[in-house]
Amino acid sequence: MRDDDGPMSQPKGSGAPLQGRDLISLAQKLARDAERHAILSASLASQADRLMVAGLELLDPPRPAPKETRLSR
Repeated sequence: MRDDDGPMSQPKGSGAPLQGRDLISLAQKLARDAERHAILSASLASQADRLMVAGLELLDPPRPAPKETRLSR
């Protein structure tokens, strides 16, 4: 579990509102978290795509190529 109460939690014990540096630090942390989640999300989406293709290929196996027919005259 996380040690804070959420993204807008106040510093523990001080009871004072967040100061400018605290807000900047929090914004940087949130940006890093968002980037990490975006990377994970993209990775999971890519994996889901591969699984979908594999599942579709199992449901609809490739058909044999049609034999070339020549008309004899």
